[in-house]
Amino acid sequence: MSVTTPTAEIAPFRLNEGVRGFLWIYGLSIVSCYLVNLWVIANPIGPWVGDDIQKSFWLDNVSWQIFSAWWACLFVVSGFWPFNGIENTTVRGIVLVAVSWFLGWWSAKLIFLVGPGADGIFPLVGTTWFLFAFFCFAGNNFLVAKLPPHRQVYIHLLVFAGLTYLITHSAIKWVPAWWFPFLLLGLGTGTLTYLTRGLAQPARAVVMMSILFATAALCFQISALAGLWEFDKSPISSFWSMGHFTDGNFWLLCFMTATSINYAMPVITHNWPFTMIAMPWGGLLACAFYLVLDVVVASLLVKLVGPVFSSMEELLTYAYMGVNWSMIIPLVFGIGLQEPYLWTGQKTPGQWGDVA
Repeated sequence: MSVTTPTAEIAPFRLNEGVRGFLWIYGLSIVSCYLVNLWVIANPIGPWVGDDIQKSFWLDNVSWQIFSAWWACLFVVSGFWPFNGIENTTVRGIVLVAVSWFLGWWSAKLIFLVGPGADGIFPLVGTTWFLFAFFCFAGNNFLVAKLPPHRQVYIHLLVFAGLTYLITHSAIKWVPAWWFPFLLLGLGTGTLTYLTRGLAQPARAVVMMSILFATAALCFQISALAGLWEFDKSPISSFWSMGHFTDGNFWLLCFMTATSINYAMPVITHNWPFTMIAMPWGGLLACAFYLVLDVVVASLLVKLVGPVFSSMEELLTYAYMGVNWSMIIPLVFGIGLQEPYLWTGQKTPGQWGDVA
């Protein structure tokens, strides 16, 4: 009797998985953001008192949850160590998330206890995420690929700590994170993987990050034409002449909204309907669609300041909380990543190395 080997579906439409992922990711984003805001207003991470709490609680929320996501991703790319001994994936995920939130709070708190204070939040967030993205997401752990999981964690922590100290104590000060939504989009749609197919590490990481910086540069030009970006600003370090968003914070809202959409939505929808169009056009079309969606959603959200959100600061916390769960739900709990599929013209699910 012959045994039929199941094959991955080509360009699938899987509504149930998309709806399930959407409810988990954005349901948890709303609930956790509400609870975190209550907590940081009552127990500020920073030295805020009086009226300063309402002005700065969003910084506490953002720094806490984005450092939590950083720790969770570090565990994931290191074979889930030290939680890899927990057989039940749901239990393992809950424990991992709880520990990452604990470590995230302390990471944010240490900025004020031993670090530079509020002025150091974005330099530390941007720089640590850049290093993680380069060595782990884009670099696929090329420094430690042959090491056991526990050593991968230790070595990465040493490298990240040393390089972060070097960058933040130099004239550079930080690596701005404006490329981050494009990274999530490139990975979520597989477009970056396709464009860099056949490259060995670390060349692949260098090319990926170069594509992201070039894309961010184009975004700055378009944003400046729209009146949302000013090139003469350089609030953190004069080393960077790329400018900064305007005081209205709409560009920042778009950035935060994009981080909450650009990985979650492509992954949980399995990139349908763009999988019906062969790469690179299907991937590029998907990227364009989600970038437009980012702006549309941000434009709708800003109208809710007053009716729903008490301030732009509160809205920013909800817009950014999704970045945590948009990565945690697929990477830790597997929703959106459990069932393989193929783009039109793809031979191996999730891989493009065997395509000319």
